[in-house]
Amino acid sequence: MTPWNSNSGPSTCAELVGREWVKAGHDLTVFSHDGSAISDGVIIQEDEPFVRRCFGIPYWKHKDWLDPGPLLESRFEAFLVQHLSIMPMRQLLEVFPAIRGKSRTVLVVHENCLPTDPMFFRFSWDTFVCFDERYKAFLVKTFPPSKMHVIPFPYHPMMTGDKESSRRELGLPSEKKIVLFFGYSVWRNMPILRPLAELGQKYPIHILALSTDDYSLKQLETARRGLDIPVEIRTEAPPLSRLYKYLHASDALIKHVDEDWKEEVVLLSSTIHLCLGSGCPIVVSDAKIFEQYGRQVLKYRTRDRDEFKECLTDVFEEKERLTELRQAVREFVGRDSAQVVAKRYIRLFESLQ
Repeated sequence: MTPWNSNSGPSTCAELVGREWVKAGHDLTVFSHDGSAISDGVIIQEDEPFVRRCFGIPYWKHKDWLDPGPLLESRFEAFLVQHLSIMPMRQLLEVFPAIRGKSRTVLVVHENCLPTDPMFFRFSWDTFVCFDERYKAFLVKTFPPSKMHVIPFPYHPMMTGDKESSRRELGLPSEKKIVLFFGYSVWRNMPILRPLAELGQKYPIHILALSTDDYSLKQLETARRGLDIPVEIRTEAPPLSRLYKYLHASDALIKHVDEDWKEEVVLLSSTIHLCLGSGCPIVVSDAKIFEQYGRQVLKYRTRDRDEFKECLTDVFEEKERLTELRQAVREFVGRDSAQVVAKRYIRLFESLQ
């Protein structure tokens, strides 16, 4: 029970793992939301036959709802929920005893701190999965440590491609240094547009921004009028195959975040896990959301624009640092690949029988 085929963290995690289960011959049914509330991502591609859209999540004027029929009628041995806080919890709780009566139940915790909604704590899960020890540290304050299992957030497998053919297919300039902005939060990249323009005096930079977020699009449209550098805006939330085409066509993916979070909040970037396997270098600020990423990305101090420009210069000039980066990427993606992580979930299910 999860977001699916949408541009959100829980959907990324679910798809990477779930598709590996299907490849391995397991029977998968996905219960997902109807896509009417964009708070957890818009639907970006056609559903597979095993997807049942049977609930809605609360967002602004949208009310949560659940058709319990598919959950009650389907046969399954393990019932796994991704990101409980966004689910129609009251309705799910009503049918949860029936679900527990026929299967083992597993909650994958995407919440970055303990939720304030008391409904969250009324479910009796057989076990919990969290992504690393940071998540576990706040969960064990409320839930038994014996029920906690750490399984990393998966990486998309390595899938490199050809830059020239990708650019031709996507209609992108062949001789430029293409810097990619991607996602609903590309507005966060506004502070590094000026340093990019300064770097554009030395290199033929072409900024490519992909987003369907109205606020991001307006910010980009306004900002590019005052810049002496090309900023191409495409209103897209590309499906995975097309996203990887864009990554193969690009020289670097930029993820800049300025804001800080409270110390007790834990975060990770699903974008890094989704995109790292493309081989496109990822350049990020040193914000909390990127704290757990080291050698697999190029990182600069958030307010140090010169350091940001140094990172991109190293990418454009293929400095030795890039060789070390690529080695680290293969190491991290191999260790926590979707295939490896999917097998760990199966072993967990088997241990609960």
